[in-house]
Amino acid sequence: MNCQIIQEYLLTDYIDNRMDACPQADIEQHLIYCRLCREYLVKLSKQVKVPLTNVRHVNPEPFLWDLIKQRIEDDRELWFQKSLIPDFWQSLRLSLQVPRPAFAIVTIVTIIWMIGTTGQIFINNILVKVNGAEQVEYISSLIDDSVGIPANNGNGSETPIEQYFL
Repeated sequence: MNCQIIQEYLLTDYIDNRMDACPQADIEQHLIYCRLCREYLVKLSKQVKVPLTNVRHVNPEPFLWDLIKQRIEDDRELWFQKSLIPDFWQSLRLSLQVPRPAFAIVTIVTIIWMIGTTGQIFINNILVKVNGAEQVEYISSLIDDSVGIPANNGNGSETPIEQYFL
């Protein structure tokens, strides 16, 4: 074990004499060879253990423990009920939370740029006005040389479009 782990044990379980025999033996073996951890234990004892040696031990009344136990159970039940019904604002906050804000911002800016540039292409296009009479005349000139003459006048002549499709 390294000194950091040993000092953590010293601070919690070792100083309270609440350790299992095996880890306690390892810690005591480490304390034999490590001067820093021994000094840490001495300082810890002076600051934590010694001031509490002369304190009178008070046993609270049994009803107090019952009240504490009931309060813990009530809090646990209330927490359980709240965990079943998700808080609206908390769920909204979690759904709107962005795990990578820089990536999200770059993505939004890219989308806006793409919409802006493609939108300008459509905005800059020249609008074509529809004039029905002129378009009918133009299309009919493609079909036949004159608008009022029937396409097949009985002599077997057909328009170029008719010849293509027939």
